[in-house]
Amino acid sequence: MEMDIAAMSMNLSYSNVQNSLSVSMLKKSMDAVEETMEGFIKMIDSMPSPDGRGNLLNVRV
Repeated sequence: MEMDIAAMSMNLSYSNVQNSLSVSMLKKSMDAVEETMEGFIKMIDSMPSPDGRGNLLNVRV
């Protein structure tokens, strides 16, 4: 019985660490995607129109 409780406690701790790591990696991934999208928006926002009358596309919401 005591061994079962100890094993369960270790498994719960291991699962908690795995979940924390997964959330941390997901946050870093989302931050990287957000930075990439901001770069795309800046690039698209600065594109001139083909007829020379202003910007081609307004992507700001």
